[in-house]
Amino acid sequence: MLIVKVGGPAYRIGIGGGAASSRVQSSENAALDFDAVQRGDAEMENRMNRLMRACCDLGEGNPIVSVHDQGAGGNGNVLKEIVEPAGAEYDIRKVYVGDNTLSVLEIWGAEYQENNALLIRPASRALFQEMADRENC
Repeated sequence: MLIVKVGGPAYRIGIGGGAASSRVQSSENAALDFDAVQRGDAEMENRMNRLMRACCDLGEGNPIVSVHDQGAGGNGNVLKEIVEPAGAEYDIRKVYVGDNTLSVLEIWGAEYQENNALLIRPASRALFQEMADRENC
């Protein structure tokens, strides 16, 4: 199987968002939470939805084997869970980033929104790439 990420680029947002949303917020710690805020991107969400729909419309020819929505824990969660129990090796620097100053740890843990991890059939790679390019995601 091929592991594919679709959606928007990684930014220094949503860092620790899952943990930050579980604690008491106050004016004293508001500045500390700026990077923890998850920001949505409705346009990218619509693009991903159209891509998923186009794949599903292929019926038995659907290139997608599994989909996992990225949320709390970012790549460190979604990429680990999509391949469980088989495991995988990743080149984290191949993740699409919108800020080239991100460290490997930030790329791994950022909880940026509108991003999914997919397992696709290797034989369907070209078809899936064409469909994803059409939706620009």
